[in-house]
Amino acid sequence: MDVLDIFFKKFSYKFDKGYPDMNNEQDILLLESLLNKLGINLKEGKAEDKVEAKEILKRELNLSDSDFKDSGLNFYVLVPGRERLAFVDKIENIDTGTDKKFEYISTPTAFSSIGYFNYGQSKFGIKPGEKQGTGAPGLGNEDVFVNEINKFLEDGPKDVKIVAGDKTLVFKDVTQVMGTGLSTGDYSKSDANFYDGNKDLGGVSLKKDNAIYWESADVRFKDEVKNLVDAIISGKLGDEVSYVPLKDAKGNPDPVVIKMYNKKEDKPIAGVIVDDLPETEVEQVIFGNDNVPVVIKTYRPSDFKLEGDTIVVNATKIYKTLDDVEKDNALPVLNIRHDKTRRITRGLRALLQTQKSVFKDGNIKGSNVRIPYSSFN
Repeated sequence: MDVLDIFFKKFSYKFDKGYPDMNNEQDILLLESLLNKLGINLKEGKAEDKVEAKEILKRELNLSDSDFKDSGLNFYVLVPGRERLAFVDKIENIDTGTDKKFEYISTPTAFSSIGYFNYGQSKFGIKPGEKQGTGAPGLGNEDVFVNEINKFLEDGPKDVKIVAGDKTLVFKDVTQVMGTGLSTGDYSKSDANFYDGNKDLGGVSLKKDNAIYWESADVRFKDEVKNLVDAIISGKLGDEVSYVPLKDAKGNPDPVVIKMYNKKEDKPIAGVIVDDLPETEVEQVIFGNDNVPVVIKTYRPSDFKLEGDTIVVNATKIYKTLDDVEKDNALPVLNIRHDKTRRITRGLRALLQTQKSVFKDGNIKGSNVRIPYSSFN
């Protein structure tokens, strides 16, 4: 057993996941504290890389000190909101002139919703200068998709071809793409529709890379949540899926909200996972009543190119059939979990997540429990 195995075996209990999550600021701070006690200082090199990264960005992008915002030993680059993803492309292509490079990690985290950059030991994200957070206008995945395609359509109609490996979607003679915004009436799923004049050529549903949610299921599965609450309260599911009252900071029980609890093993339950939903419901969750394909990609301007009279759009994956989704281990599973603001359902709410976000190597993650759909319906 090497020194790292010994270290993590000794201190794994201090981390929520059993190991330090390097995308979690609290885990990083705890790791640095533990290593400092062993005489190992990570901060010195990190601080040097931070200064070096800022100097390169200033030089290459004509930035000043006011264009940066520190977050401990990490930092943010502040840019116009609508240009965030364009700046990602610019930074990724910078020749730093050092033995380190700007490495873009596209996974959304609490640190940055569009991913972040590593430079040596330093980390930085791209934030909108005029408005902090994900609510800034024009930052949505759908906005980038629609806007970038429409730029190429300004001088006339073109075909649009969306490509992911050996899968393609083709829309002929497109004159305009329109986003559907938050319109989900009648369980439609399209986020962007293609038009030839007034003729609707069809649409696509857009999901970001590494997205773990299909949808909030409070409406679609409201009866299932009610049935689960009734089954828990009545004792139908036994001690394995029971409950205790939620208590406030002073130990007073809430008269309405419950906490799911395994009384047999004396431990709390984070959520109830149901992965045998009716197939008709599963297909509607994925493709909607409008039966549109699903395009997986966190979009950036560099993902759109004009080849002749065809706009080629890069995608990570395309789901056309249920089999495509199943092969990617992304079928929807129902996660009924706690939310104390949902008092009408005794503090429980429903979400639809991907299989791979709930299971690992066939085993359920965390303190969730798996029960069959028929056990409470």
